[in-house]
Amino acid sequence: MNKKVLPLAVSAAAAVAMSSAQASMYLNERGMGEALIFPFYSAENGNNTLINIANTTGDHKAVKVRILEGENSAEVLDFNLYLSPEDHFSFAISKHADGGGMLATSDKSCTVPAIPAGGQPFVNYEYVGDKKAADKDGKGGFDNTSIARSLSGYVEVIEMGQLDPKATPVLDKASKTPITAAAAITHDADGVPANCALLVAAWSKKDDVDGAWKAEADVGKGVANSEFYTTWRSTGGLYGYGVVINVPDGASFGYDAVAIDDLVPAGKAGHILHYSPGDKEPSFADVDIDTNAIHVSNGKSADLSFGGNYAAGVAQLQSVNSLMMTTAVMNDYVTDATIGAQTDWLFTFPTKKYHIGAAPTMEPFSEPWNGQSACEPTALNVWDREESNPPADPKESEDPIFSPPPPPGTPATPGNNDVPLCYESTVLQFAAESASESSNLALGIAAELDAADGWASVTFAQAAGLDTTLDNCTGAVNGATGECIRRIQADGSQTLDGLPMVGFAVQRYVNGDAGGAGVLANYAAATGHKTSVTTSGI
Repeated sequence: MNKKVLPLAVSAAAAVAMSSAQASMYLNERGMGEALIFPFYSAENGNNTLINIANTTGDHKAVKVRILEGENSAEVLDFNLYLSPEDHFSFAISKHADGGGMLATSDKSCTVPAIPAGGQPFVNYEYVGDKKAADKDGKGGFDNTSIARSLSGYVEVIEMGQLDPKATPVLDKASKTPITAAAAITHDADGVPANCALLVAAWSKKDDVDGAWKAEADVGKGVANSEFYTTWRSTGGLYGYGVVINVPDGASFGYDAVAIDDLVPAGKAGHILHYSPGDKEPSFADVDIDTNAIHVSNGKSADLSFGGNYAAGVAQLQSVNSLMMTTAVMNDYVTDATIGAQTDWLFTFPTKKYHIGAAPTMEPFSEPWNGQSACEPTALNVWDREESNPPADPKESEDPIFSPPPPPGTPATPGNNDVPLCYESTVLQFAAESASESSNLALGIAAELDAADGWASVTFAQAAGLDTTLDNCTGAVNGATGECIRRIQADGSQTLDGLPMVGFAVQRYVNGDAGGAGVLANYAAATGHKTSVTTSGI
């Protein structure tokens, strides 16, 4: 039996509470689940990113893999992946000749569409509208539709359903010896699946005849059900990790994917999220994922429900948000020039796109996407290694104080400790150069540092004096005037403050004389952010 694993931080009493609430989603700190978030990929400046996904269970799983660029989470590629038991799938993201990103793999696991041998370039279809004509004075215009925008971002993986190996063959009816879809994706002794083309045909249209799955998806909800289990099998068991490699610089760093378990509540159909390739669903706002979430803090757990305060879709989204709500982020930075040190902090808001698509926005985010940015102010505090914390500059400034500068459309910063995070993924660059070789998403803060090495915090809290309110916010259950505030509220009196965030820090060191032989050596490592969250009633 595939038993659920519980976060290490949960006490014995909390573990009992968790086991009695198996239907609620939770963040699995042991790294396995039904959904994975890879916070960062980069194909910029010589980077390549390797993404690895493993199915540790005995189930045949249908999985959505979605690549999203980092500015506004526009899809640049997605496909359906079908994993047999104990299967592993890996792919690389690199720079294409057209200047954008591309995905390539030599893995044999079944995907729909099939990934070409030469790789699949990313596309900019979802953000072709991010441009504006200049006014009559030639001002105010911009074009943010470059394919180069797809060079960096993050990756979502969401389990869509589980195939039944004992089902009556439906996809393969025309064969003299029909096999099931589960058998078709299972690898033989040479590591090759029996018939990936069968799944491609099931999602295709040929001679004006729809394949079995395409025909089913075109009717009703848009999901296909043939050869899936009748009810959802909550085995989870997906894990993943990413590695960013820069071959010219001889450096790399790796990180683990964030895992969400029990995303789908018990009793749902086994095919309930099995959408067609290219569909924007399943998503973290899908009406068939759970509206309940287990929040763990200070060794205790609370089962939160969001179905009473929010409409369908929004309730599911806020449930996912509650797993990642963060009031403050803490980590180290090192920028000592004598050892060639560089530090980047990555912040990814994997649900922000659902909140800022149009004005008015939806809490806990405050600013809509304007085609170039959607800036959320944060408060930066920096300490050196001897407890020193210089006071923030109280003077207001209209002049640029960051290098690289904030994105176009960023409002003037009111003080030297205010840092705007303007994208779905933003790289806070502490040194003069980026440790992760990031350009598209980087925001330089070297001007903020009075010491080369130390630690810092970035605060999303309303109490930090940040202007994060926006009138006429939709879905605001906490503000009587409908203002967005950085808070989500469960059905009871429980609240969580901050923003839903995942990420990590990257430190890089350069040795120009390794071994005393004049050999250039680069070293890099990723460390997870340390976070806190302010709650009420939990």
